Amino acid sequence: MKIDLETKFLPSKPKIAFNQLGSGELVVLIHGIGGNKENWHSNIEMLSKKFNVVALDLRGYGESDDFTGPMNFFDVADDIFKLISYLGQKKCHVVGLSMGAQIALYFYKKYPDLTKSLILCDAPLGFQDFTENEREKFIRLRRKPIEDGMDLTTMAINIADTLIGKKSNKLAYDKLVESMQKLHKETYLKAIDTFVKSDHYNIFPNLDIPVLVLVGELDGLTPVSMAKEICSKINGSIFKIIPDAGHLSNIENPYEFNMAVLHFLSQIDINI
Repeated sequence: MKIDLETKFLPSKPKIAFNQLGSGELVVLIHGIGGNKENWHSNIEMLSKKFNVVALDLRGYGESDDFTGPMNFFDVADDIFKLISYLGQKKCHVVGLSMGAQIALYFYKKYPDLTKSLILCDAPLGFQDFTENEREKFIRLRRKPIEDGMDLTTMAINIADTLIGKKSNKLAYDKLVESMQKLHKETYLKAIDTFVKSDHYNIFPNLDIPVLVLVGELDGLTPVSMAKEICSKINGSIFKIIPDAGHLSNIENPYEFNMAVLHFLSQIDINI
């Protein structure tokens, strides 16, 4: 079910679009490389019953403004900092999916005092541990079609086939295709390079806040084994598998995803 959420804008440069629902402690939802804030529509309503939930369009995504120069995750972290300040909040829980998990780590590295907890969903361990063939396959799958002039719908269908855990999950499949149809092509090309070159691997051992590592049971891109390795590098982190879900665990099995997030957040001392 698609909920009707008002789009608000952070008056920054670039201007950042976001949805907000609920009250209480702030939870920031960060989408992945092919996404936008609408990817969280199956999560924001349930999470907002306990929290002040914000889902944003990253710079150059969705209804947010485009930007000049390369995609820099520290710049994105600054956008999130400005959004938190704009909302009058001093701390937040950060939930990031895939590339959003990388950005969540960069946010923590730059703003540790603002980060109350991290939920890393279907996160990459780091591309330095991928083989050259795996790295090239990832870049080729995502960058070459656009450079060759493929339309976004065709590209989205091809990528959906590699990310959705159960091809019979038509709702998740359609949501992913719809999301990728709204991509800003230049931003997407920039993001692919930054995603692959991200140097977040060394952040894992330095995390000293509550961390939940979530992964879809059927995730073929960042599989359960990778999530377990990430968890082993983060002292005191909690590991949870989302059943019947692939790489987009929040979309493919939103109920189990939401329950895992709410349970984790409910365990965190409000005085941390």
